[in-house]
Amino acid sequence: MLGYSIVFFQILLYRRKIIAFTISILLLMFAIDGCSGQEKPDMNTSPVPVTAESVPLPRGSRQLSIDITEGRDGDFNKAFDLAADIGIDVTELSIYWDEIETSPDVYNPETNWLAIANAFYSANNTAVSLTISVIDTTSARLPADLADRPFDDPEMIQRFNNLLDYAAVQIPDMSLTSISIGNEVDIYLRGRQWKEYEQFYQAVSVHAHELWPDTPVGVKSTFDGLTGNSGDSLFSLNRKSDAIFITYYPLKSDFTVREPETVLSDFDTISRRYPERPLYFLELGYPSGKGNNSSESMQAEFIRRTFQAWDSHMDQVKLISFAWLTDINPRAVKEYERYYGISNGGFSSYLGTLGLRTFDDEDKKAFQALREETEKRNW
Repeated sequence: MLGYSIVFFQILLYRRKIIAFTISILLLMFAIDGCSGQEKPDMNTSPVPVTAESVPLPRGSRQLSIDITEGRDGDFNKAFDLAADIGIDVTELSIYWDEIETSPDVYNPETNWLAIANAFYSANNTAVSLTISVIDTTSARLPADLADRPFDDPEMIQRFNNLLDYAAVQIPDMSLTSISIGNEVDIYLRGRQWKEYEQFYQAVSVHAHELWPDTPVGVKSTFDGLTGNSGDSLFSLNRKSDAIFITYYPLKSDFTVREPETVLSDFDTISRRYPERPLYFLELGYPSGKGNNSSESMQAEFIRRTFQAWDSHMDQVKLISFAWLTDINPRAVKEYERYYGISNGGFSSYLGTLGLRTFDDEDKKAFQALREETEKRNW
């Protein structure tokens, strides 16, 4: 029964994540915020050189995560076992404030995903990166009666702290590796309420630390936001963060990929932007589709280059979560095209080929590369 419940749970979560993720990519691709990726900070540290001949370094304290999606057979347990065999330490979980607090101080979610995840992941010795979506990319996920209030309103802060109390009760056995208060907040906050959200975040993070004193608390933002036009605002927002939480997909504005080795310089860039701060890549991916001017070989090379970059910054990059384990259903890609009214070959190719394995349950070269790279580092 537990296996069936978690399958249903994971399917719904990943479908919702695709929607939010799709919106995020669209906004980034059409230059809503800082797509040039040009950083504004002082760059005082020198990049650590990385070459194709670099010797793999033991994993040390680094943590590996894969966003688990299942293939055509819909067997989540099998997909989870594949990820576990690679050596994952962590997986992802996102919850939405407005879906949990259904009326003021009343917590009545349609399904208690927190309790389900607590049972499954604790039983499988898997930690969780938890995102609590106050903001989810383009939307504020607030209870209806708070929708028109500024983020720094005292009642907003108190109600969120109450939500944290509720969440803590639901996950007594869950090991948390990070807590993100908001998902890709830079996209929603562009041009509005930066200071209000910063005040809100600083206030509620204090209570989060009281509940989970050993868990890093931060805010998930896009790589382009952190290194581009929102860089100064995010730098201020992250002053109180324990770590910098990043989503990273190296694409051009037409959905074609940048070269795989771009990850090397991008890791240098974010490292220089936040020297001596822990970095968590909570989403990182690269499509393999022809429509993105990519291939399985390029995707595999991106995986290899990512591990080289990680070795170079292993003291700073604490976790990487690869998206996704398996390509999504082609019918789902069409559904999202209709949903957004977009007919774009690069867009559909991107959504349909981001997985490390095919929807028909076959390993891509990228999955083989991931296995090889983790084995080299004794995961």
